[in-house]
Amino acid sequence: MSTTPEQKEIEVLEAFVKNGLHLGSRIKVKHMERFVFRMRPDGIYLIDVKKTLERLNIAARMISYFPPEKVVVVSTHVYGIKPVQQFCDVTGCIPIVGKMKAGIFTNKMLKNYMEPDLVVVSDPRYDSQAVEEAAIARIPVIAMCSTDNLCSNVDLVIPMNNRGKSSLPYAFWYLARRVLEERGALTPELEASIRPENFITETMEED
Repeated sequence: MSTTPEQKEIEVLEAFVKNGLHLGSRIKVKHMERFVFRMRPDGIYLIDVKKTLERLNIAARMISYFPPEKVVVVSTHVYGIKPVQQFCDVTGCIPIVGKMKAGIFTNKMLKNYMEPDLVVVSDPRYDSQAVEEAAIARIPVIAMCSTDNLCSNVDLVIPMNNRGKSSLPYAFWYLARRVLEERGALTPELEASIRPENFITETMEED
């Protein structure tokens, strides 16, 4: 018996919760209020994973509109480096991980200057330079945002735990598959080869 779309969605949402995508912080900024489900007794705000899934699907559609080489994906957070690299390997987008050189979107004199049509960041706080330069260059930005993230110069917010050891890998795993699906390039064989463990840093310690 084949799995229905509703069953697939439930499985994805359960995987999101299992891997902590719903865990926010103890701070909730105004722009993120609409994505919060409730607050735990310990003060941690919980994100509505249905809204996470909805925004990841919108992000995938947006990414699919552009040539892969015109989409730059940024993460300077240690837990985002491997997921971004793997996402770009799968989708053909351009990764910037670790330290980002100043002026890469704004200084045409730089050897590694880029003119992307879309920028995706794993955390607008850690990746603030990319967000600020994208704003100057008038490049739209998709950002994964926790409950304490300010959303200035972000065009599409993906509400989620953007600093987790397993939350970032699972988000980029799902996003990669959805981008390929939007492009009409996700064959059953390719889908089977894109596994969550490929996006997780090998040296990761268990929580």
